[in-house]
Amino acid sequence: MSSATARPNGFSPAYLVAIMLVASLEFIQNGMLNFAASAVMGGIGAAPEEFSYAAMAYATAAILVLFNHRWCCQWLGLRRFVRLSLLLFGLGAVLCACAASPGAFIIGRAVQGLGGAVFFTAARVEVHGLQERSRMLGLLCFGYALMLGSALGPLLGAQALLHLDWRWIFWGILPWLVLTLPATRLLSQQAQAQLPAAHSGHSLAWLAAAVLSGQWLIQQLPYDFFSRPQILLGLLLGCCAAALLASRLQGRHAGQAGRWPAFARLPYLLGLACYFCCYLLVSANSYILPVMVQQALGFDVPTTGRLLSVSFLAGIGFATLYAAALFRRSAPGLRMMLLLACALLALYGLLMAGVSPAVDIRYLVALLLLNGGFMSLFIMAVAQGTFRAVEPEQFAQAYQTKNIIRQLAISMGVAGSTVFLQARNAQHYQRLAEGFSWNNPLFDQAMDYLHQVFPQLGQGQRMAMLAGELGRQAMLLSCQDFFRAEYLIAALLVLLVLWQRQFD
Repeated sequence: MSSATARPNGFSPAYLVAIMLVASLEFIQNGMLNFAASAVMGGIGAAPEEFSYAAMAYATAAILVLFNHRWCCQWLGLRRFVRLSLLLFGLGAVLCACAASPGAFIIGRAVQGLGGAVFFTAARVEVHGLQERSRMLGLLCFGYALMLGSALGPLLGAQALLHLDWRWIFWGILPWLVLTLPATRLLSQQAQAQLPAAHSGHSLAWLAAAVLSGQWLIQQLPYDFFSRPQILLGLLLGCCAAALLASRLQGRHAGQAGRWPAFARLPYLLGLACYFCCYLLVSANSYILPVMVQQALGFDVPTTGRLLSVSFLAGIGFATLYAAALFRRSAPGLRMMLLLACALLALYGLLMAGVSPAVDIRYLVALLLLNGGFMSLFIMAVAQGTFRAVEPEQFAQAYQTKNIIRQLAISMGVAGSTVFLQARNAQHYQRLAEGFSWNNPLFDQAMDYLHQVFPQLGQGQRMAMLAGELGRQAMLLSCQDFFRAEYLIAALLVLLVLWQRQFD
């Protein structure tokens, strides 16, 4: 879509609200779903790996649409394209809400992926088409929409679980779609033009197969990662095949050599890698954090929802400060902002790895503020460095590719975190269970303590209480392992930022 597309209503507060509504939809829905993942799995009788298959289906469907985003915009016009996507997204929500099995839920999420693919890219390209003076405000509102949508997700999800049931995770998105539909009339409607060539069905089928294969292989990784190296080799080859196929499809779509000069430049490629890493961490964190707060630390559903929204609300504050510094031209360089963001991530991971069940909620809120700072500052700095060398007429296609990377990272974050949590939980539970015996003096002491505190309980009930505490401790240790890994990733990112010279 060209950035020069005329906007019949001009730049106005209502226009910004329309962009914010479109941009926030996917984040509200995914935020509610990530928060209520355990309840949804229980409602449809799905294992964690089947839940991650639904994330794969969503991402794959979204990627297929994104590869033809420009073609659909020129064929339908942006307004019609967004309206059709809203209908598909709503249909997918209805299918998910009515699902009674994992298969039906996966189909519903795939339909939602077909609709949800356009929202993020279309809203961002609209902002890019604003005049230079208005673009900064548009970018800030766009960022606010993403953070507000992500913050509303767990808040609304908590209320749905508390007062209704898991199906309202999907019924609850329908009013937002109804509210957004009339706002789409403010979006630009590109005139019909000569259509670029669409991708062949065979190419799209191969792309879908490559993405699904890579995601499925992640799910098949055994707990002992080195016992079956052929799985790792297959995963690596699948990812390489998907990358090569994506590159070939983009080349065909461009139609000319040299149509994509940004792809040949290191800042753009490095920016895509940073985007992938950030969205991977955010997705995995959004899946594991509710498990830790609710199951391992024992907070109730409303409190968990409020806690999970803290990071995203904090991100709004950090984004405002950064935007104000950019507006006054007093912001530090990109390298310093990236290092600051990575330092916040490292501190967040290190401190979260030491959280215990006796943690004070105010301390937990302070840690989540660090996570919000990382997300906001890292994304804004990476966005500056990635797209500054991209020509205006290439921005829509460059951002389309970035959004494909985002969908892959989000899906892989869910798949990887489920595998990681299952593997570590099984290992910790096995080790802790070794001491669950009358031959262990600590076990005898714990049983005697429970007998003194709860004399009305029988021996079997006291053992059940200890078994529950055993599972809780195993889950807490598994989540702490994840945050240690996040700390190590932050350290690697610091080394990468110090080594590269592209974002100076």
